[in-house]
Amino acid sequence: MQWGGGVCSNNCCDRPWNIDIDDAAYKKYSKLKPKDTAKEITSHIEYDESMKSYMLKGRPCPFLTEDSLCGIQLNYGEEFLSQTCVTYPRRTHAVGKFFERSLTLTCPVAAELILFNQEPMKFEFVEVPEKIHSKHGRIRIKKIPVNEKNAEILRETQITMISILQERRLSLDARLIVLGFFLDKLQEIISDDTGIEMVLDLIAAYRSEKFLLNEMLPLLQGFNFDANKFITFIMKFISYTSEHLQTKEGWKFLCAFTDAFRIKPDENHQVSLSEIAANYNRLAEARKKFLADYSTFLENYIVNEIFYSLYPWRFLDKSITKNFAIFLISYKIFEMITFATVQGGLNSKEDLLQMVDWFMNRSDHSPKLYEKFFKLLEGVDDTYLLMDILLDRD
Repeated sequence: MQWGGGVCSNNCCDRPWNIDIDDAAYKKYSKLKPKDTAKEITSHIEYDESMKSYMLKGRPCPFLTEDSLCGIQLNYGEEFLSQTCVTYPRRTHAVGKFFERSLTLTCPVAAELILFNQEPMKFEFVEVPEKIHSKHGRIRIKKIPVNEKNAEILRETQITMISILQERRLSLDARLIVLGFFLDKLQEIISDDTGIEMVLDLIAAYRSEKFLLNEMLPLLQGFNFDANKFITFIMKFISYTSEHLQTKEGWKFLCAFTDAFRIKPDENHQVSLSEIAANYNRLAEARKKFLADYSTFLENYIVNEIFYSLYPWRFLDKSITKNFAIFLISYKIFEMITFATVQGGLNSKEDLLQMVDWFMNRSDHSPKLYEKFFKLLEGVDDTYLLMDILLDRD
């Protein structure tokens, strides 16, 4: 189904984004005739040194027509569109012989379809014609450097992670603890290089309903959530994240967040972590109700994030443990902001879609944010300690 142009009420081309223009598209624009046309088009595109790419900056897109159609495509054809424009909101990873296609939640149509579905998210396996993956195909592919044997393990690992996160007889935090156990053991096996059979045995165990509900439940009892430890840890990440989230579009959500948790800096721009923790405890019943009411919304968010960002291999130069840490911290920040949004009365579908759009757009496209996260995580290599701090088994 196509949602582009005037059909879509949430036209992406009329939104406050910077759009990546690939080198091939920029060269096509610069060679257009007459030269004045080429100069007019490229005048809207600048090279961003920090991103090491050409960027189209501005709102709305200067090539958007009065009918909300793309002037580039109308005048020159689809082959002149940048890779970003032709593939958005889709992302495709090449994993061995498989291609994994997912949708970004910055697209409100995709976000509505994914987040508000009450049924567990399903994944389809289909055969795709080879021409779609050709040089002029409609898929922008990010290749994952694995051989076919490891690609199979990667896919099976993903399926296992998703099945854990969709086990609705456990609370969402309990599922995340189980996921942490699974990934910690996976990291151990990979580090010891004990072979694929050990990985397959691990996968089989964690896909077993009996194993999850009988053998894992006693292990959950060892986690005792402490709001003071949680707030002390997470506020380091939130304070830095807020710098990336400060936009006009997201101001009301940031205000709801600071109001809900009573984050009020003093004259020295310092906040009292003990007061924030006390308020977090005070909101325990409200948070419990929120987690019950929005459990499928949150589940769909993290399942999509696992698949879309290819966790725990999103950051290929980092360990599975570090990838899981980034995933867990990012999710907890999202959960807290979603709770504050609802607590602040911004609980309509439109409000929540705006919040997700703002959060994903500002955080997911900020490499410096995750660089800072990794710095803050230096010395934190214990998955169990991380889960004990961030997750409440109840």
